[in-house]
Amino acid sequence: MMNIQIRWSLAAGPLVAALAVLAVLTLSGGQAEAAEPTCASTLAIANHGQHVVGDYVTGIGHDSTDWPPSGGVVGETTSSNGGAAVPGGPGPGFHFPNGVAPGASFCLLQSNSPGAHPGP
Repeated sequence: MMNIQIRWSLAAGPLVAALAVLAVLTLSGGQAEAAEPTCASTLAIANHGQHVVGDYVTGIGHDSTDWPPSGGVVGETTSSNGGAAVPGGPGPGFHFPNGVAPGASFCLLQSNSPGAHPGP
C-alpha cells in the first residue's frame, strides 16, 4: 500500500504543474500582441513585413508594395528577378553602419538594440 501512495505522489506533482500552466495559458489567451503593427508609423507602412517584402524580396520598394501584396506580384517579381532582390536581407553590415538596428527592433522606442529608434 505504501508503494502505491509513493508512486501516486511522485506522479501527482508534474500533473498538477502541467494543469496549472494549462489553466494560466487558457485564461490569459496564450498570446502576446502588439498594440500597433511594428514599423507602421516609422516607415508609413502597414507593418515590418511590407518593408521586408517590398525592399528585400521583390525589390519594388516598401512604398510601392500593397499590403498584403496583390495576387501573384511577389511570385512574378521574384521569378523575373531570378530570386529575392536581396537574398537574406541586407543584414547588420548595412543596418549598423547606417545607424539603424536590423529587424523590426529599430522601429520600437523601447528597443535596446543599438542604432536609431524613430518608431512608436
